[in-house]
Amino acid sequence: MDYLKENGILSQWTPPGTPQLNGVAERRNRTLLDMVRSMMSFTELPPSFWGYALETAAKLLNIAPSKSVPQTPYEIWHGKPASYKYLRVWGSPAYVKRLVGDKLDSRSSLCRFIGYPKETAGYYFL
Repeated sequence: MDYLKENGILSQWTPPGTPQLNGVAERRNRTLLDMVRSMMSFTELPPSFWGYALETAAKLLNIAPSKSVPQTPYEIWHGKPASYKYLRVWGSPAYVKRLVGDKLDSRSSLCRFIGYPKETAGYYFL
């Protein structure tokens, strides 16, 4: 609670079982769930990969502009606009270069894009 006060954040409590009193957060959760559902239906990946879809959906929402807010969450946090040139379609097929192999082996493997690492620039493939 001290962190909230120090940063000028007003904390509001709601009774359990009353999601209608927390409309903004509930709407964001619904948007994320709709995005994950759509992303999962685009591919034939098993439901166990929903977490990767959720992380990607959250990343996309954090860099997407909004009519109601002049800056994206990414801009507020990093102080600069996000780059969109690295974005890829979740679940799409991609050929990933193999690092080591025999001369006659294929130089790449067919994979599926499943997200972005948090700690470095790059992509996750399956």
